[in-house]
Amino acid sequence: MEVQIPIVKKTISKQGVFNQRYRNKHRAKYNDYMREYQRKRSQDPVIREKNRVNQLKYYAKKKAKKLAEKEKSDDEEILLQPK
Repeated sequence: MEVQIPIVKKTISKQGVFNQRYRNKHRAKYNDYMREYQRKRSQDPVIREKNRVNQLKYYAKKKAKKLAEKEKSDDEEILLQPK
């Protein structure tokens, strides 16, 4: 006999619902605001340095992953070659 667990929907607070409705109603104004906010943030030297460091970490990780995959495929090719 299986016990069925009722599905509980995640609910948003009333403030969250209000924020969503406001954003949707004033989407163009909100987009302009966010664009300006991001522009100001990107000009801040502390934020700019933080973004640069995170970007370098991301690409170093991506490069390491690519090299690991290449090594793995090279190992497989060596195993598949007839002796």
